[in-house]
Amino acid sequence: MPSSNLLGAQVYTADGVEIGVISELQIDPAAGIVRFACITRPERDAVLMPWAAMFRVKHKRGFVLTHRGEELLQQNKG
Repeated sequence: MPSSNLLGAQVYTADGVEIGVISELQIDPAAGIVRFACITRPERDAVLMPWAAMFRVKHKRGFVLTHRGEELLQQNKG
């Protein structure tokens, strides 16, 4: 998947609530893989989410947080 399709992709909770969009990717240059996604949330600070804490869903054209991702989001409620 091209990175241009990832930037701006919507991110949802497991319950289907949209929490924001991917605004930036952080890539590990040594491994050549995405490690983190910066999720920009409406009217809130952005949150850095481990890439492994989300998975892609085709029917929503976005990503859904795993259980661990939702825990991290709760820790960064700000």
